[in-house]
Amino acid sequence: MPIGLVCHAARLPELGAGARDAFLLFEVSGRASAPSYGPGVEGRAPLCLAIAIDASSSMRGGRFALALQATRDVLASLGPQDRVAVITFDRDARVAVAPAPFDAAGAETARRALDRLTTGIGTNIGAGWREASEAVLRVVAPLAVRRVLLLTDGYPSRGETQRDALRARVMEGHARGVETSIVGLGDGIDDGLCVALAEAGEGRFHYLREESALPEIVTAEVEGARALVATDVSLDVQLTPRVERAEVLHRYPCKPGDRSLDVRIGGVARDAPRAVLLSVSLREGTPDAMLGFATARGRVVNPSAAALPTAPGYGHDPGLRGAVAGLDALEDSARVTLVLPPGSGPEASRRRVALELLVQRTLAEVRAAWDGLDRGDRGAVSRRLERARALRRLFTERGLVRDDELRSMPNVDAVERAMFSANDESKEARRRFSSWAHNTQLSFIGVINDPRKR
Repeated sequence: MPIGLVCHAARLPELGAGARDAFLLFEVSGRASAPSYGPGVEGRAPLCLAIAIDASSSMRGGRFALALQATRDVLASLGPQDRVAVITFDRDARVAVAPAPFDAAGAETARRALDRLTTGIGTNIGAGWREASEAVLRVVAPLAVRRVLLLTDGYPSRGETQRDALRARVMEGHARGVETSIVGLGDGIDDGLCVALAEAGEGRFHYLREESALPEIVTAEVEGARALVATDVSLDVQLTPRVERAEVLHRYPCKPGDRSLDVRIGGVARDAPRAVLLSVSLREGTPDAMLGFATARGRVVNPSAAALPTAPGYGHDPGLRGAVAGLDALEDSARVTLVLPPGSGPEASRRRVALELLVQRTLAEVRAAWDGLDRGDRGAVSRRLERARALRRLFTERGLVRDDELRSMPNVDAVERAMFSANDESKEARRRFSSWAHNTQLSFIGVINDPRKR
């Protein structure tokens, strides 16, 4: 059973909550029993990856060289079932390396193609993404993991430049099975656009002030794709009449129903749980109760599917099309009963719930502070950031969160100094927060910058 589901139920009376208030923290992940496959091993699903590299004039020099080196590292780690395309874009976009098998001859062809690449003028992000998505969609492979990783250090200056239109394109690509992650380099990016595209593609947004960490980020994205256990995962929560109110505190797409919540999570990987935190309010007279059921279900990235042949013309054979349809229909699910224990709940569950709650509340307060800054309301900035500090003090003084666990969150004092400093420093802090907030909302576990510097 590839999909695992755990629920931590707890009360936190130390925070002033009443007996009717409780929290349910769901952790959805690839089960530890799912086999782990390394690079070059046939037992995992194929990876269809397209790396779209900004080749505008501002990338010239070290940035472009590091992007190409990170790409070479990816190509060197491919398994025989994987396909990776490389696209560069300036005023136009072009396929530098097509997603062909990377045997000895293919690897040499790719190496020569990368060695010939140069920068140009202009930044056509829309064309770069389009070529990348088409490249991964052209590959016929059962249950392939299809991902676009777009690297840019600027904003769209050619082609489509409107955020909503670009976001709509990426959303359409995601509906066809393509996940999109964005890496923004330096101080010339449009972080709002980067977040919008990452949200539309249900991927990550990594902001890097310096390009030195680029190879690490690219590796993390590739390894995350390789560790994928299931895609299109959702969490269906069915609640009993004992629950008066329920609210999802993470910012996943959520569809409420008749005493139910359908939360779209996306993909899950081995050893990287995705968290969904619910705040619930109970009716009178339910100090402990069975609150309902929760089911996580998704489409399995079936290791056995990857070993099937992918001969030329594969997609045109009606019989093989039926086989692919059958593989695409493979699903797995995990179900838990939602029981609120008497008292405050197990200590381990309380601590896990408390940390996740503090992260989400800190995120909300800091975001509201940035919104206040945009309005020119310095008083709102100070009030919101002081609330974030007060939350930290409360959680740590009550023994719910350790001091060392605060390092996973932004340094509020540093954020405040940056907000009221020179414009460049404020923009830098805003980009770092945008990256952290987006990935935290999705409870993504991966490589991030040192949070103490945010």
